[in-house]
Amino acid sequence: MPEYNFLNLSPSEFEDLTRDLLQKHLQVTFESFTSGRDNGIDLRYSPEEANEIVVQCKRYKDFKSLIANLKKEVSKVRIINPKRYIISTSVGLTPNQKDEILSLFSPFIINTNDILGCNDLNNLLSIYNEIETQHFKLWLSSAKILERILHSKIHNQSNFEEETIKETINLYVDNKSYYKAIDIIKDKRYIIISGIPGIGKTTLARILSYYYLANGFEEFIFLSDSINEAYQSYKEGVKQIFLFDDFLGTNFIENKLLTNEEQRIVKFIERVSKSKDKIIIFTTREYILAQAKQKYDSFNNPSLEVAKCIIDLSEYTKIVKAKILYNHIYFSNLPVEYIENLLSNATYKAIIEHSSFNPRIIQTITKDEIWKNLESSEFSMHFIEFIKNPEGVWKHVYENQISPLSQCILANLLSAGTPISLKVIQSITQNFAKNHFQKYGITYNDIDFKKSISELENTFIRTMRDTDNQILVKYQNPSVQDFLVCYFRDLPGYVSDIISSASYFNQLFKVFSYSKSDYNYRNNKILLDDTQITLVLNKLNNEFDDLNSTTSSRYSETHFSDYTKLSEIIKHFNIENFSHLKKLVISKFKELLKPKVFELDSYDIKAFIDLIEELQYEIEFDVTSILYHISESILDINDFEEFERLEMTFGDKYLDIVSNDERHRQRINTLLEIEVDHVEDDYLEDKLYEIVKIAEKYNIPYLNHKQRIEAKIESKKESEGEYDWNLENSFIERSESEIENKAIKNIFDSLKSQE
Repeated sequence: MPEYNFLNLSPSEFEDLTRDLLQKHLQVTFESFTSGRDNGIDLRYSPEEANEIVVQCKRYKDFKSLIANLKKEVSKVRIINPKRYIISTSVGLTPNQKDEILSLFSPFIINTNDILGCNDLNNLLSIYNEIETQHFKLWLSSAKILERILHSKIHNQSNFEEETIKETINLYVDNKSYYKAIDIIKDKRYIIISGIPGIGKTTLARILSYYYLANGFEEFIFLSDSINEAYQSYKEGVKQIFLFDDFLGTNFIENKLLTNEEQRIVKFIERVSKSKDKIIIFTTREYILAQAKQKYDSFNNPSLEVAKCIIDLSEYTKIVKAKILYNHIYFSNLPVEYIENLLSNATYKAIIEHSSFNPRIIQTITKDEIWKNLESSEFSMHFIEFIKNPEGVWKHVYENQISPLSQCILANLLSAGTPISLKVIQSITQNFAKNHFQKYGITYNDIDFKKSISELENTFIRTMRDTDNQILVKYQNPSVQDFLVCYFRDLPGYVSDIISSASYFNQLFKVFSYSKSDYNYRNNKILLDDTQITLVLNKLNNEFDDLNSTTSSRYSETHFSDYTKLSEIIKHFNIENFSHLKKLVISKFKELLKPKVFELDSYDIKAFIDLIEELQYEIEFDVTSILYHISESILDINDFEEFERLEMTFGDKYLDIVSNDERHRQRINTLLEIEVDHVEDDYLEDKLYEIVKIAEKYNIPYLNHKQRIEAKIESKKESEGEYDWNLENSFIERSESEIENKAIKNIFDSLKSQE
């Protein structure tokens, strides 16, 4: 028998559960009137005579609270005079306690069978288990299911703690998007969840992940930087869920998708769609997906469009919006005076009907760190202001509730980008404070820095650890960066001070745009004016070697090579228009090409080739040496697409060297052997075509490679069994009309009567 305590359900959801159970058990259809100022009626059955059956639903933690509330209901029950009165409660009841309730409501309660305590409701759920399936929030947060989720193998995700899971489940309101997503996954094994920022894409992705972990899936792999992480974690015969949150986010905006990343994403989707035990979930902002489809042909695959689930705010019914707001209020720590202020004059109606309604903003406003700094008498006023102007939430906190040092940390965090090592942002902040302490009234010491990080934690930022146990800093959610960009667009003096005190190379390029032709107001960039550009140019010319450079991922911190630094410069500046900068780039690149200095690793290949293309008419290259260094640096055949860009630059000389120089031919042959050894079963045919094409181009014998892959293809055909993939549980979509007929006013009135 289930052992739920029902406290993870809001009173409204608890009432829905009671209604569904009693309708099934008594074979009648109840009218719904959510708890609150209902004159003693939550559910009613009145086919022939008034109030034939009346049900009251009471969600309380203990009997003392329950009985105190029930005593207030007695006079209401006598007025409505029901033929039969039923009480449903989340409180576990003893026989004596049931007798006390029976005596209190005599003669309206016929017998103690009409007093349904916690154990009675669990018993009904064991009889009608389809109701249990329907109320997924109920079983998903049960101790048994939570334990199963928490004991799954979780990779690369730091916030898979019990409290985080419970909070996500408590706040979530099921809607069409959930059921649409389930149907897509059942059909396709993968899904792309898209929509506007803050609409609930990540929340839906996490709810889906919890569901499948609760239903037999063994591993959850969170992808933070590249689809390569999915390939590395893929295990045959293991039921795995992959979640790639905001998979086109920062990397696409900054034009930093890895070479062939888009093709590898599509190929991995194809691989998962053919599997029996894999699911992959993507989330992305809708406008970024549209931009990616314009730039990369691979994303124009018609099947990807079919598997896209758009969370559309216009499809949120008023009742769904009302429940989203209700849940955030109910499960928050808001004191009664704040709730009363919000309910006065039906402010909630203005919130749920506003065109800028957004779950993320509501979640932010109801956080302790926000409401505690607002007067209760002004809470509803600020709530409406924040809904109208979402950035106003962050602006209010930024300007009024955090210290100048904390403001300084956020300003410099914007320039450096996240995720970033805590020690790096500490160094950047210290340098800024040293240069501008008088202007901004800030002093720096390690103790104050730690206090500021604590002050910002869980509001603007969150911290996590990478695989080297170093602390990383990230934004709490993307809306923080959106706010900071918009805020500092109007503060050119502060931006100039950030530039002048910048101690890291990436501070000059992460959020700054240098020309109107490349600038798009939606691209989360700050367009620099001529004076600020001059500051950047002077800093590059005078401090190039001294500027540190760093970037972090969930796994580790890496430092920009000089190749990458020079590549960033030519990407953001037309160096033909800046003679001093051009001289700098040429001289630095020449230094890097000297025999005793020349080193190249796989991460530098793209930047290195970008520089060669840009400077091919400015520098006389040792083509043989360059081609050999690049080919030695290639670790994956996918990098050949970058390598072959040099054919356009060096022409016949390129073909002559790579086809006839034995060192190059041997290196390419070694790469082909590695590919044959590690080719994945789902890509055997594609890899065979690719290997033959490269081998023929560079005059390399390939018969042995071809035969080995053909043997693998035959083996795969023999071993493939009948394709089948079924989920453990069926889904029952709740009737939308059942939800829509609820009175929103009663939903919020119920907050006035809660414990």
